[in-house]
Amino acid sequence: MNISERMMEPPEIVEIDSSVSTVACDGGAMGHPVVYLCFDDKDYVDCYYCGRRFVRISPVDKAAHH
Repeated sequence: MNISERMMEPPEIVEIDSSVSTVACDGGAMGHPVVYLCFDDKDYVDCYYCGRRFVRISPVDKAAHH
């Protein structure tokens, strides 16, 4: 896979429990410095390095997805 193909891939979406207020992202397989992202009053937050989206989801919603 070349760089242009990788850039076209959608960012990874990571489901997080709705009680969590801050997440850490290290870029996964691609890697980058660890950053801590705060949800504040939002239900999702995107990593400004790799584009991963962390989505807060309630246990009820999580059960419906699986």
